[in-house]
Amino acid sequence: MQPVFDTCTPRPEVLTGELREQQFAAKLKAVLDGTADPVYQNGQKFFENTFVTEGLRSLTREVFGRLSGREPANSPFIRLETSFGGGKTHNLIALYHLSQGQREGVPTDLVDPDWIPASPWTAAGVVGSDMDPANGIEHEGITTRTLWGELAWQIGRARGDAAGAYELVRQSDELLAAPGTQVLERLVGDEPALLMLDEIARYLTAARAIPTANRQSNLAEQTVAFLMSLIEFAASQPRVAVVLTLADSRDAFGEATEELKQELSDARRVSARQERVITPTAETEISRIVSHRLFEGIEPAAARETAEAYAA
Repeated sequence: MQPVFDTCTPRPEVLTGELREQQFAAKLKAVLDGTADPVYQNGQKFFENTFVTEGLRSLTREVFGRLSGREPANSPFIRLETSFGGGKTHNLIALYHLSQGQREGVPTDLVDPDWIPASPWTAAGVVGSDMDPANGIEHEGITTRTLWGELAWQIGRARGDAAGAYELVRQSDELLAAPGTQVLERLVGDEPALLMLDEIARYLTAARAIPTANRQSNLAEQTVAFLMSLIEFAASQPRVAVVLTLADSRDAFGEATEELKQELSDARRVSARQERVITPTAETEISRIVSHRLFEGIEPAAARETAEAYAA
């Protein structure tokens, strides 16, 4: 067998020790805020370090076929689900970079370049663990208290008027009462829009403890009602895509996950459109993902020789 350094080329950050374990933890909010580690924030670096899984390829083609208007029949609502929790957030970050017009470093087999925008499209993303049902999230004088309040603020930020967009949902946000599709039509309009909801089941678990202003409901129930309106709205707009991630039903928030799946099933019947369920990463792809992140290149013949020798 040949020595590993003769057959494999580690990435520079591996050789220098700059690659830290925490860099493997992708954070969607940090990317949206522009504060992520360069390996995630810089679109070119991100894609150069990304192994294209079948799930990621299916996801980008489904979403950007719809957003670009080239494949309007593609599903408006996509659910990312995996049995072992890997790849969902990474896939959302990939969608974000592509929606902002990223081309450099993007693998040629990932998505049709004609489907990538010449200038940024609207993109917003809410992460369940970042939401604070009791205290809200502070944004330059504005406190968003709900999923719809946070989405409105982010949509406005992407379009240069966060305060103006938030005003459209301010009353609904303060009363913790879900807005309907008419508000979404005013908020999103007919421009291409990518709306990402990451690990919302975790948020729903906490939102159950928050009563609405009239004490007749709670924030979790209103959030589910909003998701139903959001799915119905997305189905009516040819260039809007909603991507939702859910943890495995066996994790700590499994009960909330299963309840949300049932509610979303009801919502799909209302909208008369089927969701697309995509698995971001297959278990058989994990080793290739890790090796791609650690090495710039691996000689296939040497790899097979080593594997055969190990198995002998």
